[in-house]
Amino acid sequence: MDCLDRDKLRKEETYLIAPCGIYCGACDSFLGKSRDLAKELYRIINGFNIADVAPFVLGVEQENMKDFLNILEQMSQADKCPGCLAGGGNPNCLIRSCSEKQGFLTCAECLKMPCNLSEQDSESESLGAPFFLEMITQRYANWNIENLERIRKAGYRQFVDEMQEKVKNGFLTSDIISSEMVVTKAMEKVKA
Repeated sequence: MDCLDRDKLRKEETYLIAPCGIYCGACDSFLGKSRDLAKELYRIINGFNIADVAPFVLGVEQENMKDFLNILEQMSQADKCPGCLAGGGNPNCLIRSCSEKQGFLTCAECLKMPCNLSEQDSESESLGAPFFLEMITQRYANWNIENLERIRKAGYRQFVDEMQEKVKNGFLTSDIISSEMVVTKAMEKVKA
């Protein structure tokens, strides 16, 4: 799949694309917007001492408001994710491991893409790359697979340029992530 023009990407641009097709450059963990907003919101709410008046003004118990402030403070101190291929994301991601093992930047380069559980070798781990790809695909409402297909059609350079334009116009991965508890349900199945 030489037609994908990996060589037209600068190294830091490769950090914008995860092997599974997620565009890291549209992720809030990468961009840090919620971190910055949490920092400002924490500063304002804590400075107003909202916990003192929360039961009277908002009808919220003081402990709940203190918990909320703690969450905001933790969010405001979170590190930005550098992108999956720069060491961010799940360090044990089997999709990334599989892709690296084959010398691929993404699954778009794999002839088996998209792999799925029904194709998984029965002797391999139950939590192999197909399991993770299926979970990610459900969580991201098939967007990652559409991205991989777009990469195959247009190449990496055009895909990154198109995605950067979308992000510039306000697109975030939170616009497409499922409201279902996909990861929680998948992990519960594994434990069962």
